[in-house]
Amino acid sequence: MEGAMTGPRAEGWKRGKLRRLLAAFAALVLVASAPLSAQGNDLRPALELERQGRYGDAAARFQQALRRNPADAAALFGLERVLQRLGRLPEMLPFLDSALVRGGEQQQIRALQLRVLGTLGRTAEIEVASERWIAIAPRREDPYREWAFAVAQRGDIPAARRVLERGSRVLGGGALMQELAQVDIVSGDWPSAARHWHAAATARETLLQAAGMSLGQAPPGAREPVLRALRDEIRDSTARWIAAELLLAWSRPGEAWTLLDSSLPRDRNRAATLLKRFADRAHRATIPEIARVRGYALERLAGLVSGQAAHQARIDAARAFADAGDRHDAERMLERIAADTARAPASAGGAMATLIAVTADADRVEEAEQRFNEWASRLTLDDQADLRARIAWAWVRTGRLDRADAVLALDSSLAVAAIRGWVALYRGNLREASEWFREAGPYTGTRDHATARTEMLALVQRVAPDSLPALGAALLELRRGDSTSAVKTLIAAARTVPRAGGRGDILALAARVAMAQGDGQAAPLFEEVIAVDSTGPVVPAAHLALAALAARAGRSDEAVHRLEHLILAFPESAVVPQARRLLDQVQGAIPKS
Repeated sequence: MEGAMTGPRAEGWKRGKLRRLLAAFAALVLVASAPLSAQGNDLRPALELERQGRYGDAAARFQQALRRNPADAAALFGLERVLQRLGRLPEMLPFLDSALVRGGEQQQIRALQLRVLGTLGRTAEIEVASERWIAIAPRREDPYREWAFAVAQRGDIPAARRVLERGSRVLGGGALMQELAQVDIVSGDWPSAARHWHAAATARETLLQAAGMSLGQAPPGAREPVLRALRDEIRDSTARWIAAELLLAWSRPGEAWTLLDSSLPRDRNRAATLLKRFADRAHRATIPEIARVRGYALERLAGLVSGQAAHQARIDAARAFADAGDRHDAERMLERIAADTARAPASAGGAMATLIAVTADADRVEEAEQRFNEWASRLTLDDQADLRARIAWAWVRTGRLDRADAVLALDSSLAVAAIRGWVALYRGNLREASEWFREAGPYTGTRDHATARTEMLALVQRVAPDSLPALGAALLELRRGDSTSAVKTLIAAARTVPRAGGRGDILALAARVAMAQGDGQAAPLFEEVIAVDSTGPVVPAAHLALAALAARAGRSDEAVHRLEHLILAFPESAVVPQARRLLDQVQGAIPKS
C-alpha cells in the first residue's frame, strides 16, 4: 500500500508523484515561454548562439538586450535558459528586479521571478515576492498558483497546499480547486481530490472532462473511496456526471449509464454535451457492454438535437448496438432512419446499407436480399460489393448454395471469386474450387481469409477425384458450426478415396477438428493418417499432434520418443521447430507455459 511504503522505495514514489504535480502545475502556468517582443530581431544572434550550445556568449547577448530594454520578456526567458545550463542562475535576480521596476509584462515576469527563486531555494524571498504580487493583483489566481508551484518545486507539498487553500478562501468561487486536487493526488488522498475536482467542475463545467481524466488514474484500491465521495457524500448532478465518467473508464458501463441517465440536466444543450462526451469516451472501447451504453447515449442524443445531427446520432447508435451484438436495437434505429429519407436523403443509403448488413448477419437473408434489390441503385459501389458478399455468405450458412450463386452472378471482383471458390468447394467441385481460388490470389481479403484459402487449395490439389460431394458436405458442416457431424462426414469421405489420393489429408483434417473439440477419436485418426502413408506431407503434423496429446496426458516417454522420431525422420518439415520446443518442454529444459 502507498501509505505503508518506507525507505528508498517511498522516496522514489514521492519523487515520481512530485514530478507529475510539477507537470500539472506547469500546464497551468500563465506563460511557459514568452514570444519574441518588439526587440525580437535583436535577439536572433543570442538565439543562434544558444542553438549552437555557446551558452556563455548567448547569455552575454541576452544581457545586452536587457540593458537596452529591461522589460523584454523574451530576453528574460532566454537568459533564464542559458544561465540555468551554465549553473549561474543567481545572475538572473538583478535583471528580474530591473524588469519589475520598468513594468512590462508583469504577470509573466513575476511568474518567472518566483520560478527562479524556487529553483534557487530562496524560500523567504519567494514569500516576499508572492505577497508583493498578491498586493498588486489581489483578485487573480496566478500569484497563489505560481507561489505554490515554486514551493512544490522544492518538495514542500504541505506548504504548497497552504498557499492554495489561502488563495481559495480569499478568491472563492471554486478558485484553485483544480490545483488543490493535484496536490491531493500527490499526497495519495484521492477522496479529497474528488471533492476538489467536484468544486472545480461545479464552478466551470468545462472541467468535467479534465476531472474524469485526472481521477481516472486512481489506483484500484482508491476507486471505491472516490466513488463514495462523489455519489454518497456530495450527490449533486456534477458529482454524478464525474462518477459516470469514472465508472465508464473503469469498465463498469452499466452503472455509468444509469448514473448519467438519471442525472441529465433539463437544459437540452447541456444534456446533449454530456451525452456526446459520454458516447465519445465509450467509442474507444471494444467491450460489448460499453458499445451498448454508447448506443443508449447516442439514441438519447438524437432526441435532443435535430436535422442531420439527429440522423447521424441514430446511425452511430445503430452501429454501436450492432457492435454490442444487439441486433434488435440496431434494426430499430436503422428502420427509423430508412423510413425518414426526406430529412436526410444524402445518408439514407448508408443507413440502409448498415441495416441490410445487420439483417444478413442475423441470417434473415430473404429480407436482406429483398432490401438490397430495392436499394442497390442508391448504394455506393463499395457498399454493393460488401452487401453481395454478406448476403452470399448468409445463404451459404443456410445451405442454399444456389441462392449464393445467384447473388454473386453479376459481380466479377476478386473478392467474389474467393467466395465462388468456397461455394464450389461446398458442392464438392474440387477442380472448379481450385480455379476460383487461384483467380482470387493470395492477397484478396484479410490475411486469415487468404491463409484459409491457401490451406484448402493445398488439400484439394492432393485429393485424386475432381469431384467429391461428401468432402464438400463436410466442409459446409464445418462452416455452419456443426463440427461433430463434420468429423463423421470427413471420415466417411476419406475412406472413399485412394490411399495415395488424399485419404490421409482428409483424415488429418478430421483429426484436427476432433482434437479442437477434445474428441477422444483424434488420436486414432492421427494414427490412421500415419498408417495410410507414413511419408506423406501431413504425417509430420500428425506425429506432432500425437506427441502433444501424449504430453498432455502425462505420457512423457511416449511424447519424447515420437518427437525424436519426427525430428530425425522429417528434418525439413515446417513443424520441426515446434517439435523441438515441445521436446524441450517435455524434458523439462524450459518451463511449461
